[in-house]
Amino acid sequence: MSSKSERPSKRRWLGCLQKAVIGLFVIAIGIVASLLIVVAIRQSGAKTQVAEMKQAIRDAGMPIDPDSLETYRQELASDEQTESWVDVIRQFRPDSGYRDRVAGVPRVDVTAACQPLWAGEPWGERDTVRRFLEETGTLRDDLAEVLDGAGPIHTPMTYAGVDTIPPAADVAREIASILALTHLEAIDRGDINACVQAVGQLFALESTLQGEPMVFPQLIRLGVFNVALEELRRVVQLGQLNADQIDNLLANLDRVLPWDKAFQRAMIGERVVAVTVFEDGTLPDGITRKMLGMAGPRDQLETLRWYERFLALPTDDPVTFLRAAAETNADMESTLESANLWRRVETMTTGMTLPALRAIAVTVIRTEENIRLARLALVCQRFEIDRGRWPSSYDEVLAFAKDEMDLSRDAIIGIGPLPFGVKPDGTRLVLWGRRIEGFNVELPDEPPESYWPDAWRGLPPKQDDDDADLAVNESDQLGFDSEMDMFDSSMGLDAADDASTVPDELRDPDVDPLDRHLRLIFHRDRPSDSFYKWVLQPSK
Repeated sequence: MSSKSERPSKRRWLGCLQKAVIGLFVIAIGIVASLLIVVAIRQSGAKTQVAEMKQAIRDAGMPIDPDSLETYRQELASDEQTESWVDVIRQFRPDSGYRDRVAGVPRVDVTAACQPLWAGEPWGERDTVRRFLEETGTLRDDLAEVLDGAGPIHTPMTYAGVDTIPPAADVAREIASILALTHLEAIDRGDINACVQAVGQLFALESTLQGEPMVFPQLIRLGVFNVALEELRRVVQLGQLNADQIDNLLANLDRVLPWDKAFQRAMIGERVVAVTVFEDGTLPDGITRKMLGMAGPRDQLETLRWYERFLALPTDDPVTFLRAAAETNADMESTLESANLWRRVETMTTGMTLPALRAIAVTVIRTEENIRLARLALVCQRFEIDRGRWPSSYDEVLAFAKDEMDLSRDAIIGIGPLPFGVKPDGTRLVLWGRRIEGFNVELPDEPPESYWPDAWRGLPPKQDDDDADLAVNESDQLGFDSEMDMFDSSMGLDAADDASTVPDELRDPDVDPLDRHLRLIFHRDRPSDSFYKWVLQPSK
């Protein structure tokens, strides 16, 4: 009897369970459907806003897609020398065989095995460099013909999404290296006119890239400028320029793309890539492609809003810009990291489409600081030529720059605006600036130490070959070899580039650091501190 009564109870329990499961399933479907409806509504609204923002960008004459980006590039540059420039660029590309020709030749813009160039000493690379420059004479003539008085040059570009790079930017480092090598060879043979010409060509190369939007091409342009600036410093520190040559070099500095335009052009072009990447299909296969395939208008809307903020950063002065960039960068990082789950799903790829704002902002301001320091060095050298002495104060430099050279205070004052470091040292004048690595900028009280590889400190005086043979017996050979191996390893030098390359009078650790600074004209392992220091000599 009890068995029969339990059966209806089980049936009722199973029926209730089925109803509950069905109910939960219906509720789940309802929740999912509601979420999809909400997502669809939000994506539809975002799509409308994205379309409106894109149209507003077009109405402002700015690019927002590959076609308008190419039109924008044409507006920023000239087509007059396009054909000649493309022909020159083609000769530097990997498929031209140029890299085989340059094999074994010192590279000025990157770390590569090469002998130092000391003033008054035979250069170990002289024959190699001169032979290479003779072999590339026709190529360098073609290059000089294009760069003579060049400004921004337009080159046709194939849009390839995140991999897009203008033709000139792709080979700019190769071109900068051969021009810098031409300059070093001119220094080696004492031809100052050729030095000024080579430095001018490096600045002209920077000018050809000024019309390139997007971050990567602008960073390449700044890299070319750094090479030009380093070569400028080399020739100025020789103390052999005349007034006309100094004026010519100052004009080259004045033609460098201003920092605010550099930042804006980088952001304008990068915005095109960031927005187009959702729909152009140029990304490689894999998880990135799948994630971007899931991304929708909400991602595009978030991306556009961030770029709108980047382009709205104040550019009235470098300090205000750096502070605003710091706040925006912190806000961007905080927003991306603290987003809730819903927002993370909706904007899962926004962070991948945003630039390294901090690095770009600091880089353009660092460039501006270095331009002003270089301009100050040229003004001081020009003052010495005209007056026969160094300026006695910063105010005297400012007055001379304004009255005699029509240069404003901002042109030769540091970021802040704060004066640069100026310190007379006997017959020489030492100038130094700031190492701008972040948003906080301070000027060192003393000039940074002149470049001098630590491994060369305290080396004993060189010995004649006969004396050296006597000094190194069999029992000492192992220790001697070990020390030299450590030396070569620390410097990353070839076996031929050893302690014998250091002139005797400069190997003593007590030698005047400014003498060493001026005598070491070129070495690939200079510490970066030296980049912010100029040592001027009386004109010869």
